[in-house]
Amino acid sequence: MGVLIYVGLVGAGLATAVTISFVLRRIKLI
Repeated sequence: MGVLIYVGLVGAGLATAVTISFVLRRIKLI
């Protein structure tokens, strides 16, 4: 169970990082 929770947290962190970087790129383009 602990491993699944860890993987879920890592996946959520990566998704958040990708979303933030995508938003920052769009802000720079505007």
